[in-house]
Amino acid sequence: MIEIYHNRDKELKKTEYEDLSKAVLEKGDWINVVSPTPEIVSALSEKTEIDKSLLMASLDEEESARVDSDSPDTLIVLDAPYLEDEEKSIYLTAPLIIAYNKEYIVTISRHPNDLVNEVIKKTKKLEPEKHVRMSLYLVYRLATLFISYLKKIDGITKEVEKKLHTSMKNRELFDLMDINKILVYFSTALNADKGVLTKLLRSAAFKKYEEDADLLDDTAVELDQAIEMCTIYRDILAGMMDAFASIISNNLNIVMKTFAIITIVISIPTLVASFFGMNFKESPLYENPYGFWIVTGVSVVLAVLGTIALVLAGRSNTSQKKNK
Repeated sequence: MIEIYHNRDKELKKTEYEDLSKAVLEKGDWINVVSPTPEIVSALSEKTEIDKSLLMASLDEEESARVDSDSPDTLIVLDAPYLEDEEKSIYLTAPLIIAYNKEYIVTISRHPNDLVNEVIKKTKKLEPEKHVRMSLYLVYRLATLFISYLKKIDGITKEVEKKLHTSMKNRELFDLMDINKILVYFSTALNADKGVLTKLLRSAAFKKYEEDADLLDDTAVELDQAIEMCTIYRDILAGMMDAFASIISNNLNIVMKTFAIITIVISIPTLVASFFGMNFKESPLYENPYGFWIVTGVSVVLAVLGTIALVLAGRSNTSQKKNK
């Protein structure tokens, strides 16, 4: 999908194209491409006269975050988050390309994400023709997007935590492992983006105007906050996984203890019935017409007494451990 944003009469307008050859570009346009192909990249390079080798970085899934401003064109590569699976709430990161020359600014992402919508909705005055400031808006909203996703991940973690309180299965632990994997991806991406921002902070072009310098400082603050949040969530999650692994084991031990009590209680009537069920004339209840009911009654009484004794013993052990 190819989106072209035009700033006309102080209003940002969008036009969508499937084929770039049909697009009409004007100076100052912002071209956004999602899921590019080599053909689209080549056509985009011809239309905008941006170095093709810079735009080809968008086709590499493993492209690292960096800044390339040695040529007349400028390339900024960032790691951006996107929702891989909405049903399972799986988030991943992928390279986001920002490239511009004197006439056009281009953004390319391999996977659909919310960054462009965030920039358009939450930026009061968007001017694509000001390429440096436009780039800063993208980086700033990228940092806030990370924070938004981290808050959603924290909510998912709390839901899993509630299930773990009574769980005896490993499914919830596997869910926590998946969340931890997402946080690892986010942490790596945020640190890489921080390196890019550090390089931009040293760039004279990005500090030429006071408004750009202020926006750059705000972006650094947001990115630091996202990194700190990600680190805190990872630390909490690591401790939670260790704690709940023990809780699951403890829950299972409680169930096994209950089964053991039931087994012992059931064995008492069986033992009594075995003694009195022997076919010996010497048995005191051998010829007693109420022998069956006497044996049954004795079995029930002993089973109840045994249950009470085991429950009290269990409570006594628990209170002793608490006192210690």
